[in-house]
Amino acid sequence: MNDLINPEEVYLRYITEYNDRDLETLLLAYRDGLFLFLLSYVKNEEDAEELLMDTFAKLAVDKPDFKIRKNGSFKSWLYAIARNNALMHIRRHKMEAVPLEEETVPDTETPESALLREERNKTLYRALSSLKSEYKRAMMLLYIEGLSHEEIAQAMGLKIRQIYNLIERGKKSLRKTLEGMGMEDARY
Repeated sequence: MNDLINPEEVYLRYITEYNDRDLETLLLAYRDGLFLFLLSYVKNEEDAEELLMDTFAKLAVDKPDFKIRKNGSFKSWLYAIARNNALMHIRRHKMEAVPLEEETVPDTETPESALLREERNKTLYRALSSLKSEYKRAMMLLYIEGLSHEEIAQAMGLKIRQIYNLIERGKKSLRKTLEGMGMEDARY
């Protein structure tokens, strides 16, 4: 959600004016992050993509009521809806969450620096994917999506203290994994 000034206003305008461009704006702003979040719950990209569309279909059809809550945001509210969709999907299909697939990083610099960055990112991504699923989700929401601890608690349906513990344990586990992969100088 980089360029979207106020997603709450965009959504509230959508549910009052029924302008599809507002919903499209929200989809474009949150698509990538939600896709990765959903992928951490389900087996494959097709299921994650379907759940992503289901999440926005729920917004379009059901128009759930969004109220600004203490320590909450539109983003964490949206992620909570996506999480609930993923959990229902898993229950229906009796699935287990699996590690994320590796992604490639586009070459925008010199070939050498891009290759080094890509290798470092792949190593970091493999290490992150090897963490327990709850550590991985919490850390992705913190570092990749930029959510606050309070927003992560809302998105994951946990208490704030649990989020602090998950992130702390996730960092320790990630550090240990990265050191085992030869990355002694990694920072978190």
